Order: sequence, then structure tokens, then C-alpha cells
Amino acid sequence: MSSTIIESVREVAEPVGRAEGVNVVDIELAGTAGSLVLKIYIDKDGGVTVEDCARVSSQLGLVLEAEETIKNAYTLEVSSMGLTRKLKKPLDFQQSIGSLAMIKTRGAVIPGGKTLVTIDDANNDNVTVTIKDSGDKLTLSYSDIARANLEIEF
Repeated sequence: MSSTIIESVREVAEPVGRAEGVNVVDIELAGTAGSLVLKIYIDKDGGVTVEDCARVSSQLGLVLEAEETIKNAYTLEVSSMGLTRKLKKPLDFQQSIGSLAMIKTRGAVIPGGKTLVTIDDANNDNVTVTIKDSGDKLTLSYSDIARANLEIEF
């Protein structure tokens, strides 16, 4: 059921985001019927400001209420993806070429299942990375990736 709500919210949120000059990157719905939290993550070239979040929250809140997209009471949170953002879609990986990331794979694709990599290339089918510790290059299908997020390099 939450995936249906998320898709309904996405249909409303993406046009609102475009109108405010941002991209809706991810949507999460957490909690229970009495305390739902709708989290909208946005991004734009040059980074997201507090003002961007406030504008999207205000406009999206009005539209969601008017269309009664979510029947139960909920809290709306709009924020940036942050410095260690999740990488979920091919576009996320494409926009992160050259960046450091932590990737956890399904099965035995990477020994230990989790490793620090640099993203070398990405297309709609797979991502090519260099394993930080060994320098080995590896091409992964997105279906091999259980979880990935950017990491901060010090």
C-alpha cells in the first residue's frame, strides 16, 4: 500500500519540484497510521538551500491537502539528499562519476559484500567502479547492488 501512496505523491511532487526549480530525487513514507512521516528528498545543480526546501514543502503541502493524496494524518519533511546521499537510480550514479561511494552487493560479487569504490562510469545498465583498497576495476549490474551511498573523502 505504501508504494501506491508513494507513486501518487510522486505524480504530484515532481511537477511541484520542477516549478520550484528542483528535482524530486526520492520519496519515503515511514511510521504507522497515527504517525506517518512523508519524506521528500530534492536536489538541484549547485545544491539545495533551506529556502528551496521551504518553498517545496509549502507548495507540495497545499497540493497534497487539496487532492487528499494521503488520507491519514502525516508530517511532511522536505530536505536535500545530504553529502552521503543514497544512490538508487542509474542517473544517481551518472551524476556521481568521479565520486567516492560505499557499495554493498548482493551475493559474492565483491568479497565481503561491501567496499569503498570510486565511480568511474555509469549508464542505464551498469556502473563501472574502481575498488579503493585494491585498485581493481569492476563493472556491476544495478541488480547486483543491494545498497550504495556517496562517502566523504577526507
